[in-house]
Amino acid sequence: MNVPGKLTALAARLTGRTQAHETTEQLVTALDRQIGQLTDQRGPEHLADAAALPTPAAYQPGLIDLRGDAYDMALYLDALTTTALALGDADLADALVEASEFAHALVARLAAAATATIPVPAIPVANAA
Repeated sequence: MNVPGKLTALAARLTGRTQAHETTEQLVTALDRQIGQLTDQRGPEHLADAAALPTPAAYQPGLIDLRGDAYDMALYLDALTTTALALGDADLADALVEASEFAHALVARLAAAATATIPVPAIPVANAA
């Protein structure tokens, strides 16, 4: 999607005028297209950036940023769940609860990954037993 297209889509979302897909096929096509675009556009950049990390400590800023993004996503999913429940859409709410639980688990796993970048102090062999 080009910049004007992104701005138009953003403006439409902010004003509540985004077009919803009417069939499963349309939705699946849109989801597949999204993954393809992200893979093509962002995949090489992410691979190059990751390959340039010289030490485990260099992973920390990116992991911290990802954790923040994941937590923001988890909060948004919680809000969507609340609204879906208020509207009485149990199936949607159930799907959102699952997604929210996954997002919260991702937050915890990213924190663990960030913690793994801290060097472990060497234990003298005499004290290891």
